[in-house]
Amino acid sequence: MNTTIPFSGFYYSMHEDEIDRTLENLVSDSSGCRPISDRIASNLWGHTGDVSTEYARAFLADFQILFNSETGLSVAFEWDALDSPRAYNFSTDRIFAKVSAEHVTAMYSKVNHSILDRIAEKRFTSCSGFISHYSPDVATWGELEEWDHNQVGTLVEALVSQFLPKEWEWNVIEDWSGSGIVDEWVYAALDEEGKRLVKIADYLRQREERQYR
Repeated sequence: MNTTIPFSGFYYSMHEDEIDRTLENLVSDSSGCRPISDRIASNLWGHTGDVSTEYARAFLADFQILFNSETGLSVAFEWDALDSPRAYNFSTDRIFAKVSAEHVTAMYSKVNHSILDRIAEKRFTSCSGFISHYSPDVATWGELEEWDHNQVGTLVEALVSQFLPKEWEWNVIEDWSGSGIVDEWVYAALDEEGKRLVKIADYLRQREERQYR
């Protein structure tokens, strides 16, 4: 079965900040406080390749560990895709995963149904500017094995709300900060021109350091 997982996306989020911080570090001066070249820094952002997919894959893997640890379940979330909107007016990036029907049943047995009802009502109640294609009443959704990615994703979100701390999303990525792992993803994702810009920044930084010795 298909599902989404809770994810705040890459637009004005902690995840965008993490990637931006890494890009800034790649072309910073010796102090690490400013770019070694404003021109290099501004050009680099257009050569980041598919780093968001690598980041999202790792996020899903670590989310699974945290989710199972907090809920006491053993759900296997298999990577499916990262979907990014053409514009961020009404939606953000979504991570899709596959999960067995058996594990969906286990999650449904574990969830507090009042929380599930509340999350469903919040997500699927039509309002001004939004017409929902789903009923906000979970009782009308039919057989569990027929639920689609949005309905199973609502179940996952309800369990997250029930069991995980409010800062859970930051907890998923906090070990990445300072570990160098995001730096590796970002550099690996750079295209040929992006890597050339980083080499130029490295040369300018080394030259700057020699001047102050």
